[in-house]
Amino acid sequence: MKLSVCILLYLCIQTAWCQTSATVNFTLPSIALLDLNSNSSITLAFQSPAQAGSSIVSPTTNTTKWLNFTSAVAPGVTRRITAQVVSGTIPNGVQLKLETATYTGAGSGSLGTVTSPVYLTTTATTFINNIGGAFTGNGTSNGFNLKYSLEIQNYSLLRNTNTSFTIIYTFIDN
Repeated sequence: MKLSVCILLYLCIQTAWCQTSATVNFTLPSIALLDLNSNSSITLAFQSPAQAGSSIVSPTTNTTKWLNFTSAVAPGVTRRITAQVVSGTIPNGVQLKLETATYTGAGSGSLGTVTSPVYLTTTATTFINNIGGAFTGNGTSNGFNLKYSLEIQNYSLLRNTNTSFTIIYTFIDN
C-alpha cells in the first residue's frame, strides 16, 4: 500500500515538472481604412426672407453622413483625419461649417479627439486627431456623425449662384 502511494506521488510530481513550448508568429499589418457612409450628395440652399429688410435664411443643416474607420498603427504612432474642398469653390461671402459629433456606436479603441466646429477651405483641416488602434463600427449610428451647414460670412460678397464642390477626407499618420 505504501509502495502504491509512493509510486502515485512520484508520478504526480514528475507530471507537474513536464514542460513543452510552441513558437507563435504574429503579424498585424498597418491598417488605415476610412469610409463615409452614404455616398449621396448633399444639397444646402439659402432661402429668401419672407419680408424685405430681413436677413437671408441659412440652409437647414445636414446630418446624413457618418464617418467610419478602422486603424491599426505601429507603437507610438497616431493618426488624424482631415477634410478639404478639392474641386469647385465655396461662393464668396459664405463659409462651409463642419461639426463633428462625439463618437457613438459599437466600436472600440483609441478613437481620437474631435475638434469641432471647423470651417472647410482648400487647405486640409484636421478635425479628428490622435487616433490609435481602433474601429468605429460600420454604417449609420456608428462612428462620427458629420453636420454640414453654410454660414454667411460677408453679405457684401454674396452673388446669385448655383455651385457645387467636393470635399475629400484623408486618414493620415501624424
